[in-house]
Amino acid sequence: MTNLAHIVETGLLLLAAYLFGCMAGYATRRILHAARGTRRVVPALEAVAAPPEPRRSRSPAARLAASVEDLPVRPPPPPARPMQPAAAIARKAAPEKPAIKPPATPRGKTKSADPKPATLTAPRSGGADNLKQIKGIGPKIEASLHALGVFHIDQIAGWSKANIDWVEAQLAFKGRIRRERWVEQAVDLGKVGVSA
Repeated sequence: MTNLAHIVETGLLLLAAYLFGCMAGYATRRILHAARGTRRVVPALEAVAAPPEPRRSRSPAARLAASVEDLPVRPPPPPARPMQPAAAIARKAAPEKPAIKPPATPRGKTKSADPKPATLTAPRSGGADNLKQIKGIGPKIEASLHALGVFHIDQIAGWSKANIDWVEAQLAFKGRIRRERWVEQAVDLGKVGVSA
């Protein structure tokens, strides 16, 4: 029976602590709200000396002015920053891109500063090469390379290390091009003269 008595005693103590906390919180809230001065307190002498005016004699404007006097005074809000157009924000956030793509250089060679390899908007007149001849390139990767502007084996054969890193970032696989030796395979296929 002692366990039941302890449980009941603990429950009663928790209830008493909860009730005491509620009363203390309520009293603290009342004191803090009274200290803020949200209500206008009229001294007793002032209230006795000046009798209240009858409601009928006051105009609506006078009643409004009297009620405004009772409100607490708040400081004005800080001035708002002028809004910028969305286009200006987008221009600041996004780096400028050239409107025209640079012309493709022979064998896919590009400047060392630009990591993007030379790309084409469409395959050359002979049609696109079969990129699946390179081991590691399947139909889906070939379609992704076509979307990037890579249609020919000689484009892959001319990739630099920076170009490989850029293509891997675009295709979302890291190290695969070097591991499967796409560039070396493309060079070997270019020497043999395989085109379609």
